[in-house]
Amino acid sequence: MSDTDWNSNLGGGFGSHVPQDEYYHGVGDPVDTLTETWYWNFHVPEAAINCFAYCWVHPTLGTVSSGLMIFKGIKQSHLACELFDYRDYMAMTVVGDGSDIQLPNSMRVQAIKPLEHVRLTFDDPVRETSVAVDLRAIGVPIMRANNKHFEQVMHVTGDLVLRGERYKVDCHAVRDRSWGEARPENHNPAPPYTWVTGAFGEDFAFNVGSHDDPDRNPEWKGIMPVPTRIFNDGWVVVKGEQRRIRNASKITTRTPDQFGPITHDYSFEDDRGETYHIRGKLVAQTIWGGWSNITCHIGLVEWDWDGRTGYGESQEVQWNDYVYKMSQQR
Repeated sequence: MSDTDWNSNLGGGFGSHVPQDEYYHGVGDPVDTLTETWYWNFHVPEAAINCFAYCWVHPTLGTVSSGLMIFKGIKQSHLACELFDYRDYMAMTVVGDGSDIQLPNSMRVQAIKPLEHVRLTFDDPVRETSVAVDLRAIGVPIMRANNKHFEQVMHVTGDLVLRGERYKVDCHAVRDRSWGEARPENHNPAPPYTWVTGAFGEDFAFNVGSHDDPDRNPEWKGIMPVPTRIFNDGWVVVKGEQRRIRNASKITTRTPDQFGPITHDYSFEDDRGETYHIRGKLVAQTIWGGWSNITCHIGLVEWDWDGRTGYGESQEVQWNDYVYKMSQQR
């Protein structure tokens, strides 16, 4: 197995969901890397603002790391974000049963109605930053075949105060939720792995997880080994209908200094035989090490699909060999 197998829909098709999937599961083989996560997102595209909020539980270890980052435009460091407050090694009590997650930094996530309505709040008077948004589901969860991970398209509305500046939030974003699988933190001698989402209103959204297509001559070709599996997982939701992506090809351009994504270009086909070509550019981005053996470039993408504009998240994981070897080339 590779270090990205946990991010794959290896069984194909869709799984099933129940309301309890909103809450803490605490299941899986009792290994140190057993992982359970919640991820919430919203953005203010006209101001190039993105918010990444996360809760990561290690059930076997009994620890939680969680928090949020809010950034405007392109940042060179996570500490350059307008707001970064992510705490490591917290006790399980902050999560409870998962219905009302409350962190010491004031971040709170309440499941108002499971799988339908979540409320996210945060208040930091010193940094003049506060969040009060409601995430309401556009459709039912998009469950992987193993019934251990779902994404869900949400309509997010509310208010953001960022370093004293006030913004209205009204966007479509994709959250995700996972449990019961080990997430290895060992080194992976592979090129970057990219997970993206995009929404074009209530009638169309997508998600793809993949490496660059080596046939499209990525900058790492001839320097890094080609992964055995390029495309891991993906879906589209077309007017409420969930469809699995059955093949995908993408190429990402990156900055020459920190190797952060600049643009993404995706072509993929769904299980109904419909094809899509979607291009995106990063309008906000920061760098964060979700765990110490990786760098993750997190950002807001402005997508173009046949003249329509949409927005979504880009998360690209890079490991030591890639960054080292590309730095040597530079």
